[in-house]
Amino acid sequence: MDPEVQQCPYGLYQTLRHHAPLYRMPSTGFHLVTSYELAREVIRAPDQYVSGVSPMALSDDGIPQEIIDIYEKEGWLPLASCSTSDPPQHTRVRGFLEKLFTAERVRAATPSIDAIAESLLDELEGRSEVEFIQDFAHPLPMMVIADLLGVPRADIGQFKIWSDAIVEPFSMMATRERRIECARLVVEMQAYFADMVAERRKNPRDDLISEAIDYRDQDGEAFTIQELMTIITIDLLASGNETTTAAIGSGLKLLIGDPDALNDVLAEPELIPTLAEEILRLESPAQGMFRRCAHSGNLAGVSLEEGELLNIRFGAANRDEAQFSEPDRINLQRKKPGSHLAFGMGRHVCVGAALARQEIISAFQALTCRYDRFWLLPDRPAPVYQPSLFGRNLLSLHVGWLPHR
Repeated sequence: MDPEVQQCPYGLYQTLRHHAPLYRMPSTGFHLVTSYELAREVIRAPDQYVSGVSPMALSDDGIPQEIIDIYEKEGWLPLASCSTSDPPQHTRVRGFLEKLFTAERVRAATPSIDAIAESLLDELEGRSEVEFIQDFAHPLPMMVIADLLGVPRADIGQFKIWSDAIVEPFSMMATRERRIECARLVVEMQAYFADMVAERRKNPRDDLISEAIDYRDQDGEAFTIQELMTIITIDLLASGNETTTAAIGSGLKLLIGDPDALNDVLAEPELIPTLAEEILRLESPAQGMFRRCAHSGNLAGVSLEEGELLNIRFGAANRDEAQFSEPDRINLQRKKPGSHLAFGMGRHVCVGAALARQEIISAFQALTCRYDRFWLLPDRPAPVYQPSLFGRNLLSLHVGWLPHR
């Protein structure tokens, strides 16, 4: 829970894996799951270790009444997202989301994803110094999801503010004042999309918002307006950009620190899909997710009572030396590069995994096609990660780059 530790938690993760792979945090009472084997065991038992846990409710003061009032009086109280819910709600929402991000649909979207990456680099043409997060890593996935939702690209600056307001309370590091401010911003976002939903009901389009309105579950039920607000703002917009931005930013930072890997990718661009998997493994954008014990049981020789909380540390499991050789470096010859847990697995595997993978691949294809030298700018602030128990987002990444000679 220390922002300093969160800047580079991997040494701590290694100590925990070796000495206490299921570790009860004295400050919070929940258990950290840090080995690959234990993480898999927990993920593969979704009825014993259920997902319906709100990180926001775990703050010392829970969810303040003031925040609940803001939502109930001015907007809609957000429901649990797809990743933090259980059946039957999870089944109902996932049934819709899975249709949106099939491999076939992502393949069809790939030319437009490539074009967005190229257009962003066109805008940066002639510049040898950039703030990579703001100039490239953030707008790329935001423009992709904006186009899919059918919302104007001109509004993506505002979407970034709103998206941060959704994600930050999950960090468990935000102050009470900031969480109240975030609630007001999310209500503002809900109003924007409620107007859009009303307009699409009259004039449907070929976009995800229109699909969400039209969708009927197996009982023939449509989504309520409260469900639509949660799906559009959390499951699609925030989930559709924050983690991918994190992966693209961390990925360039990793390549700058590993010139051999960069040279290999420059020489063999077909290695970029493997590079994408190694980025996801080494800097898992979702560092941890909560599970709650539905029944008492035993895990790794530890007795767990009903209601106890676990936090699966994907960031730790994905660097487990018992599972991955050379776990702390990019290995572009790894035999099973996709065997990491960055997207989870089973019932709760990330529905947007295929889209996220393609965005990362498109980003690094475009970057390495134009540039072959990247470095951190010595006279600018060093890269810093947003303090968060959940995510791994660089606040900024000041880099220099030069085009191929």
